[in-house]
Amino acid sequence: PCTAMVFVWSRLTNGDPYFTLSQVALNDSIMIFAFAPIVALLLGISSITVPWDTLFTSVVLYIVIPVILAQIMRKQLLARGQAAFDAAMNKIQPWSVAALLLTLVLLFAFQGDAILKQPLIIALLAVPILIQVFFNSSLAYLLNR
Repeated sequence: PCTAMVFVWSRLTNGDPYFTLSQVALNDSIMIFAFAPIVALLLGISSITVPWDTLFTSVVLYIVIPVILAQIMRKQLLARGQAAFDAAMNKIQPWSVAALLLTLVLLFAFQGDAILKQPLIIALLAVPILIQVFFNSSLAYLLNR
């Protein structure tokens, strides 16, 4: 949901769509390789054990598979022409924002108890995300100047 939220925020603020795309692509590429090790390191510091296979499974389920499915769908739609692609995007656009917001609400609803009971863990998980956002934003800015 965070990746999709970047597109929503960019659109709401009339941001540069090409810059947004490059930043999201860079972010997702880095997440594939760096997120699991960084989270494992920070969880290890706080004496919380999460198996590596769980971390890697999360990366595959929430990053790799959606990217692959999106590329397959994109290629299939573009094979039918740009008009078919644009029509499909226009059809799903209103639903995509609603689905994104519903996903965020459900994520926090299901994890609300854990968040309230262990706020320090949430703070520790926020550290690599903040580092990643600052690093990726700076790198994307420098590469797109």
